Amino acid sequence: MFRGLYTATSGMMAHNRKQQILTNNLENASTPGFKQDQTALRAFPAQLLRAANGGSSGNGAAALPGHPYIGTLHTGVYVQEGTPSFIPGPLKQTGNTTDLALLDESLPVNPETQEKGTLLFAVALDDNQIRYTRNGQFAMSEDGLLTTSEGHPVLDQNLQPIQVQSNEFTVSADGELSSDGQGNGRLWIGYTEQPEQMVKEGHGLLRWAGNPEDGPQAAEDVEFLNNAGNWVKQGFIEQSNVDITQTMTEMITTYRGFESNQKVIQAYDRSMEKTVNEIGRV
Repeated sequence: MFRGLYTATSGMMAHNRKQQILTNNLENASTPGFKQDQTALRAFPAQLLRAANGGSSGNGAAALPGHPYIGTLHTGVYVQEGTPSFIPGPLKQTGNTTDLALLDESLPVNPETQEKGTLLFAVALDDNQIRYTRNGQFAMSEDGLLTTSEGHPVLDQNLQPIQVQSNEFTVSADGELSSDGQGNGRLWIGYTEQPEQMVKEGHGLLRWAGNPEDGPQAAEDVEFLNNAGNWVKQGFIEQSNVDITQTMTEMITTYRGFESNQKVIQAYDRSMEKTVNEIGRV
């Protein structure tokens, strides 16, 4: 009997965790460059039930001839932690020179892997560690650096902070910055075919969690891209890829799942109460 309680409890915990992830997605539906997290409910590893004692079930009951294995038993479910979906979000025109959007749609498919890949900006943390972002809603710091909204310097092709001096600058499709007819360097625009190896960290930042040798590389160094260069669009930002209608529908479904497991626990509780109060009197 108690095994069912554990199974229903794991269902409630899993649906509760999924609801938290969906709520976070909904809260960031208007955050530029935000990538929604996708989750999946998975069963715990199954227990294999087998007849013991060479054909006996262990309690005196005979096992079926030639079938020592009784079957499997699942003991509950859990949430596989959310992984970001890197489907591009819609672009929104802002007209701000410091707003930049990455154009994944312009990427060709890798003929070897049939993967299209994802573009990324690079930024530096206070300890000079490199992180990546899709949020191109940048700003200019007091000392003339191009930074994220959190103040992290945006990096150029040499992975150094970019000096822009003023907001009056232009960015070409391949990331080249210029102002007053003079070049200010080129944005480091990275490329990866394994965005699922990215882990969210901080506000809109991504950390590469895979093999360091397979991490994002400069798009201009990727041979099959043919140095296309149509990678960035100035005066636009990429919006969140959260589908509000779909997310709210999933939240309702998840709540119903939580409620169903709750009712199972209530049914077990009534059964045990009846057992204690009535059968225990005998």
